[in-house]
Amino acid sequence: MRNGRFVFVLGLATSVATGACAETFRTPEALIEALYAPYLADGDQSERDTFFSDGLTRLFEADAQASQGEVGAIDFDPVVNGQDFDIENLRVGEAEITGPSAVVTVHFDNLSVPVTLRYALTDEDGNWQVDDIESIEGDNQWKLSEIFAEAR
Repeated sequence: MRNGRFVFVLGLATSVATGACAETFRTPEALIEALYAPYLADGDQSERDTFFSDGLTRLFEADAQASQGEVGAIDFDPVVNGQDFDIENLRVGEAEITGPSAVVTVHFDNLSVPVTLRYALTDEDGNWQVDDIESIEGDNQWKLSEIFAEAR
């Protein structure tokens, strides 16, 4: 599984470096729905960088560089709160918008396990982007930015 984790982070960094086509998300809910669309369809997350803020992208890139080809700070897919996924019953909450920031709570079942994630979003020039992700339920609660900070 170490290789799978590395491929996930490397794929993200590579797609950022190659400048994948940026899509514009006018509402926080549209961003979250688009983020989960590949997980519900074919599972292809190769364009995931288009959903992340500049700040979150930099954290992933710095972690990939610091890990020097090994597993970095993130050894799971934070969008599904696990390594494997079979998403069912996806429910995207209504965004709580405060100026250029928003919070959206997402509920779903992953491999029959209930998951609740809270997304912190930022508006970057009229385009909503994921700035942080937090697991707020269950035994394994985490916040993406804190995992990166602890790894430094």
